[in-house]
Amino acid sequence: MAAIRFKEVQRFTTWWAWLAVTALNGLFIFAIVQQIILNIPFGNKPAPDYILMLIECFMLLLLLFLFSIRLQTSIDETGICYRFYPYQFKETTIAWHELRDAYMRDYNSFHEYGGYGIRYGSAKTGRAINTSASCNRGLQLQFNDGKLLLIGTKKPEEIETIIKEIIALGKINRAV
Repeated sequence: MAAIRFKEVQRFTTWWAWLAVTALNGLFIFAIVQQIILNIPFGNKPAPDYILMLIECFMLLLLLFLFSIRLQTSIDETGICYRFYPYQFKETTIAWHELRDAYMRDYNSFHEYGGYGIRYGSAKTGRAINTSASCNRGLQLQFNDGKLLLIGTKKPEEIETIIKEIIALGKINRAV
């Protein structure tokens, strides 16, 4: 038997958020160039120069923040590890013996969890960790205490193969 190894890094890919932040950055860069460099007031009631600079700094930080978002998932013989940076500084590890079941399923992030990121759904759906709308399949984990966690993935076929192998090896105690 080959060693079980899976690694995936997902980035935040919601196009409308990227478009909005990039457009706002462009607008404030234009305003700074016009008002500070060309000495032409931006608008009928122009903001002070330092306000334009502060807003642009904030917009650049927001762009950097979007760029830094990533979900790292790894699976091996011992369990599942995930980290949703920059919200989680430490990796979370789930050992196979902590799980009653694991399987792939389709989901709708907005309808079931209210959006992307680290989300809390109802008692029926549990928590979810995901990055974008293009990720509509996830690894559903059911813990021995009945709690649920869904980890979104863009590689569902690979994970499904691994989970079937883990179940065949008896590492998940489905009888609990």
